[in-house]
Formats: sequence, structure tokens, C-alpha cells
Amino acid sequence: MRIHLVRHAKAFKRARWGGPPELRPLSSLGRRQAADLMEELEEARIERIVSSPHVRCRKTVEPLAAARDLPLELDQRLAEGEPVAKALDLVLGLGNRPTILCSHGDLIPALLGELEARGLRLEDPLRCEKGSTWVIEGADPARARARYRPPSRKQARGDVDDDEDSTTRFGVLDLGSTSFHLLVADASANGEIERVARERVMLRLGAVMGGASRIPEDLAQKAVESARGLARLAEREGAETLLPVATAALREAANGGRLAARIAEAVSAPVRLLSGEEEARLIFAVFQQRGLLGPGPNLGLDLGGGSLELALGDAGGVSFEATLRLGVALLHRECVGSDPMADDEADAVRARARALLRPHVQKIARRRPETCVAAGGSVRALARLAARASDPPRDPQSDGEQLSRRELGRLCKALVLADHDERLRMPGMQKERADLLPTAALVLETLVEELELDGITVSEWGLREGVILEALGLARADRKPGSARS
Repeated sequence: MRIHLVRHAKAFKRARWGGPPELRPLSSLGRRQAADLMEELEEARIERIVSSPHVRCRKTVEPLAAARDLPLELDQRLAEGEPVAKALDLVLGLGNRPTILCSHGDLIPALLGELEARGLRLEDPLRCEKGSTWVIEGADPARARARYRPPSRKQARGDVDDDEDSTTRFGVLDLGSTSFHLLVADASANGEIERVARERVMLRLGAVMGGASRIPEDLAQKAVESARGLARLAEREGAETLLPVATAALREAANGGRLAARIAEAVSAPVRLLSGEEEARLIFAVFQQRGLLGPGPNLGLDLGGGSLELALGDAGGVSFEATLRLGVALLHRECVGSDPMADDEADAVRARARALLRPHVQKIARRRPETCVAAGGSVRALARLAARASDPPRDPQSDGEQLSRRELGRLCKALVLADHDERLRMPGMQKERADLLPTAALVLETLVEELELDGITVSEWGLREGVILEALGLARADRKPGSARS
């Protein structure tokens, strides 16, 4: 028997991590410790590598598994908080194959204690630093000995963790109502985010279901396969942590929870079903981080395929939020059947928007928001079209593009009157959004009119960046005392 019992390398600080605990990634020092572990075990005979499913354990031994061309086995019995009896069963059933087990600081000392009671001889005092290894050798646990190998000597010479300056590579899998979108980005502890890769699969879940209806099985299977493909891309791009989140379509579908569980299994990461209020707060945090908000009251909105989120607040946070069933794909499915859009269909979209906005108009107007900042793929697409249609045409800014009420009105009229082919010929038009943008323009125009806004400021960052900020501990999606919900 030869077992290398490894405690995971240094992870991102618990106090700074706002995401699920099992997804907490390695810090910069931890990544170096993982690389050093691979060097230290270069000559060791290893036939099997088993890890806790938690990201910080997996990433500690993944480099070694890749170098040895060995499969990385994930075993819940090694996870943080699991009963030591389960880990003991795993160890006693290993046989004679040289094996690496990667686990946590609560489980390893308890496991060694159980083995010591059975006859294991500890040749060193019991300790368990991050990135350390206990090597257990012998015919069986009753006649084995264990020696301690501290973290790499290179780290022990005073190397410090530089989380404040280093970056973590995240993969955010946004399971939206119009598309599934992957963002791979490097993020620092102070909230700087640099995009590395993006990919999108248009599924239009919101266009085929609404309310308590079900997502058809053929589309559900396509959703699972699309998510699996995007997760593989995130892995190829070096994402250390995958953060899958789902919005209105999966949130509202009768089988949305089950589909989220299927996707979680396919991508090997839990899927978080965001509430509309959580979406609104994450979006508002993004606008704060980007410096797009003024000192006074600000209105933030996110127009998606299944819902419209509103958040009102200032530098101190959000004081009011609401989520409305005014998603572009949803409204298009329920109200529009002609191309170009018939007058009564356009009237139906406007009437739906007014009816759902009206209960909130007084609450928002009473606070007199100085700025309205908007996010969402449709919003950015409309800003791009407006910039190209201006006289003279201008290149849209990557962030902070202004879309005036007058520009929005002109663009809305042009989009609603044009048929699909005419819209495709508009400068700046994206083929995959050509059918939905008239509906999006009607919703935004109605909102601007109802709230008597001068226009909107467009944010390049959106929900996916908000999920990263939350994981870094720089955003909160939960309600704070005194805030209002509608």
C-alpha cells in the first residue's frame, strides 16, 4: 500500500469568495503549489488519482493527472464535511495500487486518527498545511507508517499569496431565455475583469414556453448538449471555476428545475436558479463597478429574453427592485405573428409593457432617478443600430453609449415597419437578433415614455460580470434591510 494523502493547495480567501463554497478556486499561491506538487511526485509511481469534487481539490491534482495521462476520479467521500467513516471505507478498499487522494483540512486529520487507532504509525507530529502530503506506506493500515511532507520548500521560503494582484480565470455559463452564453474572463480581487473568450448558442427557450408550461424534451436535450459543449470550451480556455446560472426560462418552466439538474450533471457544476430580484441586484452592482451611476438615485435595468429586471438605488445599494414578464422572446411569442409587425401586434406589445410597468411608475418617479443604465444583448444591439443610423454614423462605445429618447423612437419606428430582409440590411444588424429587435425596441420605448426619461446609458457589462463580482465578494444579490420588492 502506498497512498499520497494530499490536502488541497491554498484557495481563494473564504471571506472574499461570494460564490458556492464548493466552487472556491485556488489562489495564485495555490496554483504554484499545485505545479510544485507535480514536480515533487515526478518520479513517484502512481496508478490512480482520486479527489474531492470541490474545485480547490480538483485543481490541486489536475496538473498531475494530465501529466500522467490518468483519469481524475471524483469521490464525494473525500468532500469537506463528509463523515470520516466514509473516507475510511474508501482508503481500506484501495488495495495495493499506488494512489493519490486529495481532500480537506477537516477530513485528513480525522482520517489519520482513525487509521492510527488501527495501528498506523505516524512518524511526524500530526499537522495538515495546505498543499502538504501525508505518505502512507505498508502492507496494510495496521502495519503501515505515515510521514509528513510539508508544502513545497519554494513556497516555505517566504513566498506570499498575492490574491490582491493576481487573477482568477472564471467561466460563467449564463443559461438565458434567448441564448446560452459562456464568458471566460480573468478577474482580480478588486473587480477588474478582462474577457478571454465568449461563445453563444441561440436556443430561444423563452420563445417556446411561458409561465408554468414545459420546455419540450427535444429542446431540453439540445440545452443539455449545448451547456456541455460550452463547459468544455471553458475548460479548454483554462477556466478554474465554472459558475452556471439560469434565469427566467428555467426559473418559470414547470420542468425548469429538473432541466437545471440535468445541466448541472452534464457540466459537473451546480446550476444556480437566479430570482428576478437577484438578477436586478447583480446588474446594479455591475453598473456601480463600471462607474456608470451618478451620485443620486439611479435606475438600472436588464432586458432579457424572459423578463425585464428593474433596480433603483444609489451608492449605498439598491432600495427597490422588480422583475416583470416583459422578456423579448416571451413577448414576441405571445404578441407577434406577422412580419412586418401588424399595427395591432405593436399595440399589444405596448399595452402589455404599460400594464406591467404602471404599478411601479410612481415609486420610481417619486425618487427622480438621475440616470438610467441598461444591460442586455437586445439593448446593446439597439444602441449599435442607433449609432450606425446617426448622421454622421458613429462607432458605438464599448461602454457608456448614450441612446436618447428621440433616437430610440426613430429606431423603433424603422424596425417595426421593416420586414425581416429589410432589417437584415440595416447597418450593424446581427442576423440572430433581427426578428426580436422590433419587440425589444417597443418595450424600451414604452419604458422611457412611461418613466419620462431622456434616454438610457448602455452598459457593455451585464449579468455574467455581475456573477463574477459576486464570486469575488464585491456584489450581493440578497436583499438588504429596508429595501423594497415588487
